[in-house]
Amino acid sequence: MARLKRKPARRRSSRDGGWGAVPYVIGAFIAVGVLVAALYLKGQTEDQMAVDPETLCPISTGPVAMTVILFDLTDPLTPAQSKQLTQYLDLEIANTATGTEFTMGVVREEPADWGATEPLCKPRTGSDVSQLTQNVRLVTQRYQERFLTPVRDNIQRMIAAAAAKQSPIMEALQTLIADTPNFLTYGGPRKVIVVSDLLQHSEAMSFYRGDDWQSFANSASYSRLGKTLNGAEVTIFAVPREVAKIKDPAVIEDFWLRYFDVQGSQLPTFKNLGDL
Repeated sequence: MARLKRKPARRRSSRDGGWGAVPYVIGAFIAVGVLVAALYLKGQTEDQMAVDPETLCPISTGPVAMTVILFDLTDPLTPAQSKQLTQYLDLEIANTATGTEFTMGVVREEPADWGATEPLCKPRTGSDVSQLTQNVRLVTQRYQERFLTPVRDNIQRMIAAAAAKQSPIMEALQTLIADTPNFLTYGGPRKVIVVSDLLQHSEAMSFYRGDDWQSFANSASYSRLGKTLNGAEVTIFAVPREVAKIKDPAVIEDFWLRYFDVQGSQLPTFKNLGDL
């Protein structure tokens, strides 16, 4: 019986053996590509997040918006009013865009006490960054220690202002605006927050003397009125006060509506800091 001849085994060519390594090569290229992309993204993110070490404002763009806050607390707030104001301002800060610059000022009798605090921009919070490209813990720590705590300290310091005999609101506001770097010429969103009973009392104009908008407009002081708030948003946290000495309390709101209209701002919004 004839034996069946076994066919010789086919030799693998060197070409066939090379194809088995292709997936590993492709995988290596993908891994390198991912690493390079991650490093590039990290570099781009760091450039975008770079801030001035003093003001925390974005280096690439500067402030994205500006907010000035004037505290006219020549009469102290009640505990309830103080807590309300703190919560309102905390919400204001939380809702502003990253990169918004804040300055604050206070109404005092002495002009030497007017002006603005050092500018400070709201930096990114831990929830604004990716764990892949940033150290979330350090970002959160910077937000808390370099921004939020100093801002809150300034607010509490100004809320605790001592009583005064005069309340030169207009004068202190214009000094705050002028003392805030580039606020007058800034082309982005601008906001003015005024915490006050709105009882202007100075040589230029005083509700306690029976002045109103008309008498102010006819006075020599009117020529000193600055027109510095073109398009700015205005929020007034109104502090209720005893107005028995004011002949007509209705003239107070009328005065300030006209004042901000001449300044060129948007129509002010009022929030009452009541305690009853």
